[in-house]
Amino acid sequence: MGFLDLFRNKMVVVLGLARSGEAAAELLVKIGARVLVSDLKTEEQLKDSISRLKQSYPQIKFHLGSHPESIINNADLVVISPGVPSNIPILNKSRGKGIPVIGEIELAYMICRCPIIAITGTKGKSTTSTLLGRILNTKYNTIVAGNIGKPISQYVLDLKESDLLVLETSSFQLETILDFTPEVSVILNISRDHLDRYDSVDDYIAAKYRIFENQGEEDYTVLNGDDPITMACASQTQGKVVLFSRSKVLEQGVYLEGEDIVSGYNGERISILNQNELKIPGNHNLENVMAAIAVSMIYKVKLEDMRDQIKSFPGLEHALEFVDEVKGIKFINDSKCTNVVSLKAALESFPSPSGKKKLILIIGGRDKGNDYEPVKSLVGKNVKHLVIIGESADKIQTEIGNYAVTHKARTLEDAVYQSYSLAESGDIVLLSPACASFDMFIDYADRGIKFKGLVKDIVESEKPKQ
Repeated sequence: MGFLDLFRNKMVVVLGLARSGEAAAELLVKIGARVLVSDLKTEEQLKDSISRLKQSYPQIKFHLGSHPESIINNADLVVISPGVPSNIPILNKSRGKGIPVIGEIELAYMICRCPIIAITGTKGKSTTSTLLGRILNTKYNTIVAGNIGKPISQYVLDLKESDLLVLETSSFQLETILDFTPEVSVILNISRDHLDRYDSVDDYIAAKYRIFENQGEEDYTVLNGDDPITMACASQTQGKVVLFSRSKVLEQGVYLEGEDIVSGYNGERISILNQNELKIPGNHNLENVMAAIAVSMIYKVKLEDMRDQIKSFPGLEHALEFVDEVKGIKFINDSKCTNVVSLKAALESFPSPSGKKKLILIIGGRDKGNDYEPVKSLVGKNVKHLVIIGESADKIQTEIGNYAVTHKARTLEDAVYQSYSLAESGDIVLLSPACASFDMFIDYADRGIKFKGLVKDIVESEKPKQ
């Protein structure tokens, strides 16, 4: 049975009209389903999305402002956006009625014709997915989608069997898979995060582990050999395990030998490139590169093409992104840092080898159950001034405020100008919030763009008057 027969005239409720929900609704209409979209927000709050859908697909029905049980009375399927918790009452009622509940990536998987490489982890997903997409695109037509860029549903109808899909997957997206099976799954690392969503760290880990649960012996599972939580699933996957490691030599995988990144497969050792040739800083980015190499070797990409793409890769916007330098003071935008493990990686990327602290750290936002214990010593060693913003300001001050000279700021603008006034030549003003952005911004990108705008204003103000 083709997917058109599977969905034609079926009643599908799309719950949550974020990017994924809008894309899912469009896809469902295109494959013949009858669609009802429901969201807790009002039509006024969702006016842009509603306007687009109504103009292009007037047959879509809407119920906004609540999720009454009546919306599932005639439903054959419920598709939810990642931001919708999978245990809310309407979804429990759906399951009780025997109505399947899936996420947008499961919906798209049911239609996708090409192999999928799925990447997850607490940190590094976007960087690894983007770099891997660039490398694979030298040999295959490769699309990067999912939790980065556009939802997978916007691409699946156009993908051919010969294409490749690199899919960044969050724990939220993995919660609602059923048959989703990537040809290659990658777990970069796992550490405490999203405890505003999960009851425990174990629940969060279990969601991440779902990435490989349907894989078979012909598939591959790429794991971080230095991460104990990630390595714990090596014995659980049915896929062929390929490791990457900064600390040990591997028979099957990618590892560091001195300063050389080396690939070892089936007894063959190949030196890929020297780690000093990377443009992106930090050990975490070294691991991201090694993970991308491991997958590229599975797909037999030419070494020359792999090296060229890695050497030229500048990193991502909002991820340790150099913004500008004023009077010897560098500004770094790491707005994509939304958890403590990302903050730890950022602080490790700017050490103080001479003992002279040089970081002015802007931190704070909406807390996600953060535990700052892992960064206390790094803050003490590397951070000269701590400038705190957002809802979590009091918690951050209590947990790490004693490890650096601490200041509070009312807004990001206040934080940036305070930081600039505190900095001296040779210092670095680092926006690395370790928190979600939703208390003050649309998302982390909005936060990063505003930070860069403020830095630009400082640069302009310091230019000599004509």
